[in-house]
Amino acid sequence: MSTSIPVGLAGLGRFVPERRLTNHDLEKMVDTSDEWIVQRTGIRERRIAGEGQVTSTLAIEAAKSALAEARMAPEDLDLILCATVTGDQPFPATACRVGLDLGAKNAGGFDIAAACSGFVFTSQVAARFIQSGQFRNVLVIGAEILSRILDYKDRNTCVLFGDGAGAALYTSLERAGRGEFLGGSISMEGGSEGILAQPGGGSRYPASNRTVAEGLHYMKMGGTKVFRFAVRVFAELVQKVLDQYGRDQIGLIVPHQVNQRIIEAAMEQVGLPMDLVFSNIDRYGNTSAASVPIALTEARDAGRLQKGKLIVMPAFGAGMAWGHLLLRW
Repeated sequence: MSTSIPVGLAGLGRFVPERRLTNHDLEKMVDTSDEWIVQRTGIRERRIAGEGQVTSTLAIEAAKSALAEARMAPEDLDLILCATVTGDQPFPATACRVGLDLGAKNAGGFDIAAACSGFVFTSQVAARFIQSGQFRNVLVIGAEILSRILDYKDRNTCVLFGDGAGAALYTSLERAGRGEFLGGSISMEGGSEGILAQPGGGSRYPASNRTVAEGLHYMKMGGTKVFRFAVRVFAELVQKVLDQYGRDQIGLIVPHQVNQRIIEAAMEQVGLPMDLVFSNIDRYGNTSAASVPIALTEARDAGRLQKGKLIVMPAFGAGMAWGHLLLRW
C-alpha cells in the first residue's frame, strides 16, 4: 500500500523592485486620477522593475529569502517551479535560469503559466511531488514583470498591475514543522481568451509588424466581466472551506490581490468580516502569480498567521482559471 508524505512549508520570501509608480504619476501619463483609481481598486501605488531587471532577477531574490528561512542550501533543492506569464523569454523556462543562478545543481525545473492563479496551482503541483516521495524539497516561485506588457495609454489595465516576486519552499511536514498542506482546487472555463489575455506573440498571432502596430503584445482586459466573475468565484472558494471546516478554523484569508473592491464584495457575500483578510494591494497593485506569495510572506512578517489555524488562498485570473490553496499554520 502506498503512503502519502505530509507536506509542510519551510520558508517564505518576497522581493519587489525599488521604483514606485504612484497614482499621481499615472495622472501625468493617462486620463485617470488618484481618486478614480482608489475608489475602484484600492490601489495607491505599484512597483516597477528597473531597466536591468528581468523576471528571474526578482525570482532569485525571493528564492534566496525562502532558502535562508528554511536553512537550506540551493544544492538541497530537488525541483524549482516558476509560476509566471512574463518569463525572461518564451523558452527556455525561467526556472532553469533561476536554478543556474542560484547554484541549484541537483534540481530540475519548469515553468507553469496560469497567470494570477499561478502560485496557487503550482503549490499544489509541488505538494503532490513531495507527497508521492519523488522529491523532498521543492521551491515554488511566483514572479512577474507585468509592466513590460502593459499599454500605458490604456487606463483599464495600466493602473492595475505591478511587478514583484514571492517564493515558498515546500518539504515534508516533519522537516518544516508548520504550514501543513491540506489541499486545494484547480478549475477553468475555456473560451474566455478575450476577457483577459496577451493576444500577440504566440501561434495564434505570431510576432509581426502588424501585431506590434496593433498593440497585440499588450495585455487586454474586459473589466466588468472580470469583476463579476472574480466576486462569484472568490466567494465560492471561501464558502467551500467554510462548509468543510467551519468559521472557527479560519485564521486568515490571503487572496490573490486582484482588486480591493472585489475582495470586499466577495467577503460580504459569504458573510465574513474584512479583518479576516490580508491585503496589500494598495502598495503593489495586482502582481499576478506573485501576489499571493508576496502577501503570504508579509502576513507572516506581520504576525497574522495563527498557529493551528487555516490559511485560505483563493485566486482567479486569465483562462479563465481559478482555484485555492489551503494550509494549516
